[in-house]
Amino acid sequence: MLRKYVYEGALIVFSVLFALFITKTYEQYQTNQKKKIAEASILRELYRNQSILKVWKENHSEVRDRISEVVNGDADSLRQAMMGFEYLNLGLLTNDESLVNAILINTAWESAKTTGIITEFDYSIIQQLTLVCNMQEMLMDRTLMEILDYYFDAESHDIRKLDQVLRQFQLRFVELTGQEELMTVLYSEAIETLQK
Repeated sequence: MLRKYVYEGALIVFSVLFALFITKTYEQYQTNQKKKIAEASILRELYRNQSILKVWKENHSEVRDRISEVVNGDADSLRQAMMGFEYLNLGLLTNDESLVNAILINTAWESAKTTGIITEFDYSIIQQLTLVCNMQEMLMDRTLMEILDYYFDAESHDIRKLDQVLRQFQLRFVELTGQEELMTVLYSEAIETLQK
């Protein structure tokens, strides 16, 4: 009789432990699936941003070089064309293209943080992605906004101060293209880290 109770008790304990093991295994499987989905989404976002940045870098480098040519006196025809307007015609420097033709996003990273799945990521990945997002935010929210703010400032359109205004734009575009170079490296490193 005692043997029967011990056997039944052991069977109950084993059943409970086995059920807990199955539940834990299933939860771990679900967490791993969410982690894989988050990593894949972040990776797609990084590739997308890398592609956008490549176009930005080419366009912004051309603008920087045109500004430098005017400032250094190597583009008199462009200077004369600019002086022909009563305002700073940025289109002459950008080939009538927008400074920003698409935006860099970090939606997948923010979603991973919101859902808490980043707690499953390796520390080095979290560190790398945080660096990418912070630099991307600085590039978009500070550097690009400073360029746009300066362009929309009425003082920038005083054509009599063209040299002074172009020097300010030159400094800002040198900073912008430098940050874009850094972002290119950071995107490549983050992609490489995630693919390991």
